[in-house]
Amino acid sequence: MCERKNRICTQTGLLAASLFLWVATIWGASEESVALLKPPGLRLVKDPSIVIPALYQYPNLPLELPAYRSASGEIKKDWTRQYVKTRRFSSNHSAWVYYRKSDLSRSKVVKTSKKSKPIRIWSVGTIIILESYRGNTRLINNSKPIEIFVMTKKGNIDDSRAKPYYPVNWNYARYTPEGKPSTIPEKLNECHQCHSIAFHLSGDLIFTQVP
Repeated sequence: MCERKNRICTQTGLLAASLFLWVATIWGASEESVALLKPPGLRLVKDPSIVIPALYQYPNLPLELPAYRSASGEIKKDWTRQYVKTRRFSSNHSAWVYYRKSDLSRSKVVKTSKKSKPIRIWSVGTIIILESYRGNTRLINNSKPIEIFVMTKKGNIDDSRAKPYYPVNWNYARYTPEGKPSTIPEKLNECHQCHSIAFHLSGDLIFTQVP
């Protein structure tokens, strides 16, 4: 009886240990799969022309595809869009960039010098959606996007030292034309590095110059 009881306890202990190791492995894998992004810099609120290096990283959080169009394809209320004739690194692609009018009204346009163009800094919570098309979608009736990208602006790190600077943390996601997630973690840093160029050109990580 004692031997049987000891055998059951041993088996239970081994099972618990295996379960613990399995959970630890899954947890570790999920932690490693989260892409860490580094901001291209921080702009001073008092003088946005001054940019200092950002010495921290932040995780790229999962994003849901917002309902920016109806089932029939009509643009929903508060949303508008702008056509992009060609896309960087894909000259044979065109795109529609969607953004909310409320996000545009909350963004800030700043003149950094007399010679340079004004920069636009988007507020926390801004959502930008890009539908990518092969060829010129304006010349093709009922054309469907080949992929959809989403960018959302988050707040800076929760630190009082970040308050003098404009938030610059953007998260990225990619979807199929049917709206299914297709984000590739390994590609996130490439997307972020490319959009970091826009930070120095337009003031934020958005290439498209909107009205």
